[in-house]
Amino acid sequence: MARKFKSSCIGIICALLTLAGCLSVDVIATHAVAAPQVADIRIGQSKNKTRFVLDINQNIKYNVFTLANPNRVVIDITEVTWKNNTGGAKGRGFIDQYRYGLFKPGTSRIVLDVNKPVNVANSFMIKARKGKPYRFVLDLKEVSNKAFQEASKRPVKRRVASAPKKPQPADIRSLRTKKLIVLDPGHGGHDPGNLGSTKYRGFPEKTVVLSAAHTIKEELEKTGRYQVVMTRDTDVYVKFHNRTRIAHNLQADLFISVHADSFKSAKVRGATVYTLSERASDREAAALARRENKSDIIAGMDLEEEIDIVQSILIDLVKRETMNLSSSFANELVPQLKKVVLVRTNPHRTANLIVLKGLDVPSVLLELGYLTNSQDAKMLMQKETQRNIGRSIVKAADRFFARQYATYAE
Repeated sequence: MARKFKSSCIGIICALLTLAGCLSVDVIATHAVAAPQVADIRIGQSKNKTRFVLDINQNIKYNVFTLANPNRVVIDITEVTWKNNTGGAKGRGFIDQYRYGLFKPGTSRIVLDVNKPVNVANSFMIKARKGKPYRFVLDLKEVSNKAFQEASKRPVKRRVASAPKKPQPADIRSLRTKKLIVLDPGHGGHDPGNLGSTKYRGFPEKTVVLSAAHTIKEELEKTGRYQVVMTRDTDVYVKFHNRTRIAHNLQADLFISVHADSFKSAKVRGATVYTLSERASDREAAALARRENKSDIIAGMDLEEEIDIVQSILIDLVKRETMNLSSSFANELVPQLKKVVLVRTNPHRTANLIVLKGLDVPSVLLELGYLTNSQDAKMLMQKETQRNIGRSIVKAADRFFARQYATYAE
């Protein structure tokens, strides 16, 4: 009996030790895979040097390069989390402002807009010691414009022949039982979009529009009449031509790019619907196009890449028909929005927006409201407001497709 008891105890002890070992391994593994966190961002300025510093809780890898026209310093680092995830802020010294966020899985990106031509005089890591965290340090010094341009030259990317694709049906729309709508939450990752007002700093645009797009998707899919694809469903940046390529390749029935606006006056508020036009309908629309069209620049992209999808479309005939259909949808959407949210005066406007260019799909850019207005900024993050906007899009889409069907049936 004593032997059995002793053997049983030994077995239990071994099992407990094994379990404890497994748990400790799990804890260690979990701790090991936790992404580094940036606790603080600091900028210092001396007579001829601007220092940019990240305080981080772990060591990281980094790569720094410069881009010209406009002048930017781009810092790619190991994917990190951010203690203060506002997406960016104003700088000082040679740095006008900076933005940060996820560039792609495994890589976070920081883009510094510089107000003078600079070179990276130093970039290094300082090890954690005496209670201080790891620090990434970048020193910028002023140089001639010629020197900056030379340093910023990058080899031209050669187009590589892709593997032959499986033949795609000429008209995949006819094979679908539901209308396919592509929702495009603007900005994302290291491009936060507009940050709102200095008096009221809520969520950055990228966060507001991603949250709204998820809710709009729910409302559309709830009907059973629509299939919805999002160009991004996480906080990551997607290039302009990749956004439009998704809609083009899927032969989408509708493309809605979702944004939130900004204006110098904090009193301005309300939703606006934009469609594509070579000429802007007014000065505000032209200013919006300039801001939104800078997204790839803001994101630290090389703009020499060829946008083949735009070049592949028979612009004249397709574009004219698409623009007419886009205006038709905008005309259905505006009255529905008026029932649930405040809209701007002349709520249907036109502008030369890159994200709508080259699309052979009816498309609009929806500005949900103004983050520079505290009322709009608060309301746009409320689920009920997002649901109401989603329901208005459902009603507009229903009417738009019903009219299309009636036209084709004649």
